[in-house]
Amino acid sequence: MLAFSGILAMQNLFAQTGAHLNLSDAYPKAGEKITVTYNPVGTPLDGKTNLNAAVYFLDNKDNPATDLNLKPVGKLLKGDFAVPASAKAFFVKVSKDETIDDNAEKGYLYMVYQDKKPVSGAYASKAYVLSTIIGPALAKIKMNPKEALSLYKQEFAVYPQNEKEFQAKYYTLLASIKDPEVKPVFNQKLSSLIKSNDEKDLLLAVNLMRNAKKPTQADSLMTVIKSKFPNGELVKDELVGTFSKEKDLTKKEALYNEFIKKYPESTTEKKTTQDFLRFHLAGTYLREGKMDDYYRWEKQVKDKSNLAYWLNNVAFDWAKKGEHLDEAANISKQSLDLTKEKVNNPGSQPYASLKMLKERYESAYDMYADTYAFILLKQNKPKEALSYEMPVYERSKGVSVEINENYASILKAVGDTQKARQVIETAIKSGKSSESMNADLKAMYLKAKGSDTGYDLYFASLKNAAAIAARTALAKEMINKPAPLFTLKDTSGKAVSLADLKGKVVVIDFWATWCGPCKASFPGMQLAVNKYKDNPNVKFLFIDTWENGDDYLPGVKKFIADNHYTFQVLMDEKGSDNRQSKVISTFGVEGIPTKFILDKDGNIRFKKVGFDGNAESIRDEVSAMIEMATNPETAKGEKVTMLK
Repeated sequence: MLAFSGILAMQNLFAQTGAHLNLSDAYPKAGEKITVTYNPVGTPLDGKTNLNAAVYFLDNKDNPATDLNLKPVGKLLKGDFAVPASAKAFFVKVSKDETIDDNAEKGYLYMVYQDKKPVSGAYASKAYVLSTIIGPALAKIKMNPKEALSLYKQEFAVYPQNEKEFQAKYYTLLASIKDPEVKPVFNQKLSSLIKSNDEKDLLLAVNLMRNAKKPTQADSLMTVIKSKFPNGELVKDELVGTFSKEKDLTKKEALYNEFIKKYPESTTEKKTTQDFLRFHLAGTYLREGKMDDYYRWEKQVKDKSNLAYWLNNVAFDWAKKGEHLDEAANISKQSLDLTKEKVNNPGSQPYASLKMLKERYESAYDMYADTYAFILLKQNKPKEALSYEMPVYERSKGVSVEINENYASILKAVGDTQKARQVIETAIKSGKSSESMNADLKAMYLKAKGSDTGYDLYFASLKNAAAIAARTALAKEMINKPAPLFTLKDTSGKAVSLADLKGKVVVIDFWATWCGPCKASFPGMQLAVNKYKDNPNVKFLFIDTWENGDDYLPGVKKFIADNHYTFQVLMDEKGSDNRQSKVISTFGVEGIPTKFILDKDGNIRFKKVGFDGNAESIRDEVSAMIEMATNPETAKGEKVTMLK
């Protein structure tokens, strides 16, 4: 007995001292308070301060997250969190801005135990992280289908009753693994599903058939399902699809009435399909400017928070055109009120902590407040506009071209020309100005000096400061990590291999046709493509990803052709999660647009997420990154060490 206890003690000690991040209990239990000890030395976060940390819990239902407040204790960092009663597994993410300690791509991933045995669902939850985009997207945990498969087998060996609960995830994984030994297992599972009398089983079989590129069999089974379950989920989803596609609003309302008659709304669920349909009707009327109908449906929407996005977009479009300013102000203010309510009461969402949600809503609030201030200025209410815009500008710290421009315009309108000039000068020096701001600065200079003598030299000094600041900032962001290799087909069906591009600087831009910021960045990306079109040592690849549905290629081709972009577009393929995510998941992308700049050896030197600027600024930024990736050691100023 003593010897056995000694072995357990040694095992416990080993488990806690083998990584940079250690738990106070090697066998964390539901309801237990866990202390995390973190040593950043030797990790990508070495030398960085004010680290962010969060814990993501897996329970196969709500998948909540919590913030982890790491505080210095000597040379280490420590923080506490409680394991929820429903948790089956969890992973800890430690980061600073875009840099994440991924623990050599294994992450800090743990199962929950009871009496030192993994609880029911623990193996399967860990497998889910290792076999879907969740791990790479949230914490840069590399997908490992073989280990995930082994974990599912362990789950069903110990808890055989759980196979039904996790079958969709497990069977989808089986379908993705190209292994002769796995294929018979998958076929047996698929055959079992097809024979089932449960509609969910049959729908899963349809999805698996489509994944296996068997559309004819899938369509046949769908016909059987609709016959067997005339009021089932498939018929219900098809009615929602018909509703969403209908352009005639009278017919759309009729489809809504048909739906609620056939499918009565739940009185207990917080989010219902019926409320989504009302939300969709309200938003459609809003976008068409039919305000009486909008308000008629808006009153019936229970969860109004999602209306804020549409309210803001419509208000901004009207204001840009100088149309319906009073109505634009009303709906813009409504978007602010709805979002402020969410800032104060964020609620809960999967994979998001309270802090994360508040930050998301605060960011949305600032975007909508910028719109409202813009409208107030159009209404000749500059003082009121300033009261909204000033705090937005201060929180943005000058990184948004649009906010900088709006703030400078409002300052001019209230008569504070000196402050407006300072804002514009700062924006130019940081590379966050617009052509309109540059023109305003010249007008201010002419008014102050009486002529444009010396202006060109003055403006050039500001632009030179911007270039130096940009390169200095970019040098701090440089990384050196091998890019995942891939081969994808372009829109004409030609295969393109990243390995074949070794020796060139490669710009990879992940995007989708539904992604507003992606599309907003494209005029600038076209300028960058134009700049390097005759340089054989620079290659641009635009990878279309995360599209909805299956038949997205025609829409991608049409979008590129309609906008006359000369991009080489590659089509991401289906991943193990049955989404168009195969390549993007290997790059650990959390949101799009995301750009990677690779050096001639195929190493990632820069990663840029999102877009907030103008065409010229994105051209200049991409150009700077390309030049620095061409000579990375010189750009960095010192030898770059490999980050893991």
